[in-house]
Amino acid sequence: MLLPLFLAAAVLCGACDGGRGGSAEPPGGLRAVPAPVAATTGGEVRGVVAGDVVSFYGIPYAAAPVGNLRWRAPVPPAPWQGVRDGSVRGHPCPQTDALAAAASEDCLFVNVTAPTAAVAAAGVTSTGGSTGASATASVTARTGEVRRPVLVWIHGGGFAAGSANEVDMSALAAGGPAVLVGVNYRLGALGQLALPALTTESGGDAGSYAVADIIAALRWVRDNAAAFGGDPGNITIFGESAGSVNVCAVLAAPSARGLVQRAVMQSGPCLWPFPAMAAAERTGEAFAAQLGCTDPATVLGCLRATPVERVLDMGGQADVLTSPRWAPVTGSLTLPRPPAEAIAEGAADRVPVIVGTVRDEGRAFTANFDPGQELTAERFTQIVREQMPDKADAVLAAYPLGAVPPRERLAQVITDRLFACPTARSADLFTRTGSRVYGYEFDVPGLTPVIAGVNPGATHTAELPYLFPAGSSGSPTSSGPAGFAAGPSAGPSLTPDQRDLSAAMIDYWTRFAAAGDPNAASSTGPLPAWPSWPVTRTPTSPDRLVLQPGTIEAGAGYAAAHHCEIWG
Repeated sequence: MLLPLFLAAAVLCGACDGGRGGSAEPPGGLRAVPAPVAATTGGEVRGVVAGDVVSFYGIPYAAAPVGNLRWRAPVPPAPWQGVRDGSVRGHPCPQTDALAAAASEDCLFVNVTAPTAAVAAAGVTSTGGSTGASATASVTARTGEVRRPVLVWIHGGGFAAGSANEVDMSALAAGGPAVLVGVNYRLGALGQLALPALTTESGGDAGSYAVADIIAALRWVRDNAAAFGGDPGNITIFGESAGSVNVCAVLAAPSARGLVQRAVMQSGPCLWPFPAMAAAERTGEAFAAQLGCTDPATVLGCLRATPVERVLDMGGQADVLTSPRWAPVTGSLTLPRPPAEAIAEGAADRVPVIVGTVRDEGRAFTANFDPGQELTAERFTQIVREQMPDKADAVLAAYPLGAVPPRERLAQVITDRLFACPTARSADLFTRTGSRVYGYEFDVPGLTPVIAGVNPGATHTAELPYLFPAGSSGSPTSSGPAGFAAGPSAGPSLTPDQRDLSAAMIDYWTRFAAAGDPNAASSTGPLPAWPSWPVTRTPTSPDRLVLQPGTIEAGAGYAAAHHCEIWG
């Protein structure tokens, strides 16, 4: 399965004037008063200023999917009265990972971070009132202020973990400048359960509730971007790992057509093996039986009455080299066909895309094999023959042992099989169907070790601290009350070369969001040219941008370097 996001995080839950009880002080270092108030379609929300950006946390984009709304399509939230407190983060969705203690089914929130100048130009007030949506448009027109591109972040976590609260979006917002939106969506069985009874009840739309959540959030962004200084006609969706796979699903979803204008897919290829409805329903029936819900006439009532803790306990996991138990299901109204098929047939949104991987994606995943022990040559051979018997001889020949330790060789196999080669095929697919494609390979060792005694390499998620440097612009990093955290943890400090790489990546990503081309002109000056993915790949044709501290340059031979002649 795709590895959960490694950035340590939880959430601080507390009060808001419109709809949440209790009280909480704003996170340390943030100013709550005076603070801007934005008018959204659901009501007014007060932000919190941190350096050059303003953040509005925990804004509901859909009603809490609880009770009879569990395993149903998202519905709009009830509007609130008064001014909602946007200085506290909403709950993560239920999961068994590090964020479990803070999680709740009432979790369908977005976080918005925008440059202070963009918010001011949108007509947002700092005295508890707002000029309203119509005045926002007139203020923007009157001042000539250009609305900022909007980037919508879809977190990773193997479709079963993670939260929008895990990342600090302020550096991207200030660096663009751009409006950043982070999205929570349902996870695990709560986000991807398929059952015949659910298919019947919904008229054919079971199994992709998480994708439906993300689409609902995109509609909210379209309808509310201008309130934060964003351009509702220029929305980039970007995600990592399972979040990247969900990005591809959104591009293929008929109900999402026209909602996004660009897409970035990091370490999660479009050729992910999405489960088909029939297989997913069999998984769902076995899951329901585990919970004691076996009568077809009452199965939905039984499941909806089951405590969420039991739902999570029965969630299950899968082997690292196979698909996770829960993933977006195809054959529904939301996802009628596998995304790769929809793209190939011209049934997906045709937008500019960035796709890429990190150099050693598989390093962290090897922890699932003989944890805490040395991985022997014999064990490596056994794993290869058990997991990929039809390719075992070719794999063992292409990945010889010797100078390279067996665990690192296994990591290379995982990298190439699950990430690099499917990403190359995804790029080919987008290019053939008319999208402009830019590929990258991030080649910087992770900032913290993943497995004791093993060189971390540029492993899965290693690029995230460079796009989301924690603690930037004065945003929260400290722990809050009751075991919750105010937001992303402050990670290890970057070296000067690493900081320069971070700034360049933020510049590339936001230039792409603004213009659909990471090579677009910018006030920050020129960057090394990023080649587009070739229509016809050759061993010498530039096919990606290689990102390293002190060295950013075009690279060639991506498929050969990752033995894609074996993996396709």
